[in-house]
Amino acid sequence: MERPSARTTWTRTMLAIGVGTALALTSADVGAGTKVRRNLSATGHAPKAHGQVALVIKHHGKSRQGKFKVLVHNLSPSATFAVSVAGVHIGTLTTNAVGTGLAQFSNPRRGNDQLLGVDPHGDLVEVSDDQGEDVLETEMPQDTEDAGDIQCCLADGECEEQTSEECQAENGTNMGTGSCFPNPCPGSTPPPQDVVCCVPNDGEPECDETDAADCAAENGVTVMASSCEPNPCPPPTSPDIVRCCVPSDDGDGSEGDGDTGAAECEQLTTTDCADENGTPMGSGSCDPNPCVVTTTTSTTTTTTTL
Repeated sequence: MERPSARTTWTRTMLAIGVGTALALTSADVGAGTKVRRNLSATGHAPKAHGQVALVIKHHGKSRQGKFKVLVHNLSPSATFAVSVAGVHIGTLTTNAVGTGLAQFSNPRRGNDQLLGVDPHGDLVEVSDDQGEDVLETEMPQDTEDAGDIQCCLADGECEEQTSEECQAENGTNMGTGSCFPNPCPGSTPPPQDVVCCVPNDGEPECDETDAADCAAENGVTVMASSCEPNPCPPPTSPDIVRCCVPSDDGDGSEGDGDTGAAECEQLTTTDCADENGTPMGSGSCDPNPCVVTTTTSTTTTTTTL
């Protein structure tokens, strides 16, 4: 029987140590705060894949810092995959030659980490391929620490998770239930600045350039982009959702009507698209509008024979 070479054994050992160390939650990570580790479940598009996610929210006085790591194995080698939380793209990971990959997120950002612009507690985490197909997923548990508390914005711009009575006693502003990570309070330190925010809705996530407080209040996700053009918020990855070019109802189509008859793009299921007499354009974004109208002019030539 052929035995593996010393070099091969060393490589495999170092790979195992490296990814294990990358995903480990150290004592410095978990201090005061919450920690969650969940296994990723494979879908039918990558049945042999597996992985883990690790989340830690640390408390530093009244402020909070977050780290989120996504580790995958047995995916397509040397490929890039999207990482989404609550249906909103937050970053990517790239696999190596054996199909292992690691994505690291933090807030505040550290080193080469990607920005963690949302608290994943209670949301669906998905890893999807370049075709938009989910290959790994897990449902994150709710944050049970201080369950029932509200987000209370204090005069100094800091956020505390308190009861409504405690918030009122400190002359704070009740921002409703939710997490103080990221900080939803206007006037927080550092000074508020506009961020690019992907706000989930019933169809395609909407992009809004707003401040971090408004983004958090809308349950949005802060993404690493400089503007909403082009739209950094990808549409839902469900294979049954397509861009549908629906004929416009504007204008009566009569001669002299100024309407161009441009079709409107909507994110619909293939069934709903057919019910609207629309034309499916496959998955993707409606921005820019893929429903272009082309005008064809035909010329008839008459030949007269003497």
